[in-house]
Amino acid sequence: MKILSLDPGGTTGVAFIFFDDESIELTKVEQVKGGLEGFIAWYLDLDTPIDIIVCESFTLRPGIHGADLSPTYIIGSLEALARGKAIVYQEPKLKPLCDDARLKKMGLFQTGLGHANDAVRHAIIYLRNKRHLPTLHRGWK
Repeated sequence: MKILSLDPGGTTGVAFIFFDDESIELTKVEQVKGGLEGFIAWYLDLDTPIDIIVCESFTLRPGIHGADLSPTYIIGSLEALARGKAIVYQEPKLKPLCDDARLKKMGLFQTGLGHANDAVRHAIIYLRNKRHLPTLHRGWK
């Protein structure tokens, strides 16, 4: 099965992860620039089969003025473009479950690609929460 994992924003982090009962493989990472327009153009050019979409949700935090709302527009476009594909949303507060040290331990950390790393992080957290054994053995053993 193939996961498309997203960290939406002005620069959207993207990760493709293949997994089955015996393995997990990071097949591609990207950082899509251009906010909403960049994301839509990127998604419309996407020709990779996807089984599951994992996306960071947007949380408006009290007391934060002038928040960047671009993730909300990207999430809205994803809802329209995904055409019935399952989308799993995860809160940003889950990211510490798979910090940079864990990504490095798993051999999945991408130097200089912070947004892409956040997308990878969300895919790994999704698989961890589904108790995917290869993910658990690789990252939590």
